[in-house]
Amino acid sequence: MMSKKAVLKAKKGAKISENIKVKNSEKPNYGYVALKPFLGITMVGVVGLIVALVGLFIDWSLSWVLLLVGIPVAFVGLYIGASYIPMHYLLLRPRYFTNVWKQIAENESVKGDEYLLDTGCGTGSVAINWAKILDKGKVVGIDIYGGMSGNSPDQAYRNAELEGIIKRIEFKHGNILEIPYPDNTFDIVTAGSVLHELHEEEDKTKALKEIKRVLKPGGKFITVELLRDARMFFAMLFFAFVWKPKQYWTNLLEKTGFKNLKIEEYKRYINYVMYIAQS
Repeated sequence: MMSKKAVLKAKKGAKISENIKVKNSEKPNYGYVALKPFLGITMVGVVGLIVALVGLFIDWSLSWVLLLVGIPVAFVGLYIGASYIPMHYLLLRPRYFTNVWKQIAENESVKGDEYLLDTGCGTGSVAINWAKILDKGKVVGIDIYGGMSGNSPDQAYRNAELEGIIKRIEFKHGNILEIPYPDNTFDIVTAGSVLHELHEEEDKTKALKEIKRVLKPGGKFITVELLRDARMFFAMLFFAFVWKPKQYWTNLLEKTGFKNLKIEEYKRYINYVMYIAQS
């Protein structure tokens, strides 16, 4: 049962879709994925560099302390900041996955009339890509919105309008831990690099059980996650621990009752894995 607040937010989202006005020259804006945390880490690195330079050039008996603190902080912060550049251009751009989703749809014999739920939809990149594929179907995207990303349904609807698929897509507030739909509703559920953001394994398990609940019998769950491996440690240093190794998600999907699991690994600047399973 949705709360009164959630119902009001859903109605607000529906009104937004009716009132969207876009300019002919306007282009979809999916934002810079993960830019804010990378900028924050980079700024810490800049501060570390300043501290190290102060320690290097001032005549003070404890200058070595500033060097000892500043140099490693500067190295880590600036290294991670620099790693964002190839990471963004070789992986994180939303349009990069367009062909990936198309290939998955072909491999899984998607008919085009399915009802799909995209969890953690943000500004709508994954949902919109699927709405283009499901030309006779319907796509719903849910997100808690706000937070670090600053996403809102307004931008998602605007992107959908610019992409020409607004009539078969809907965005609303919704939590992956309490999906606001009844059992056996969707043919497909997607999650584009969302599950790792749930910090506790208990929450990850709960989210997967919710996804399985709203899937029709035999429905498909498709999720993509960055792969924690040697390449990620090279690019992200100890921040790689934010993500999980491939076997972690395999075990969790099987534990929560998904079956016929297929795993596709893609080699990029940072590797990622696509998981496809049935309810």
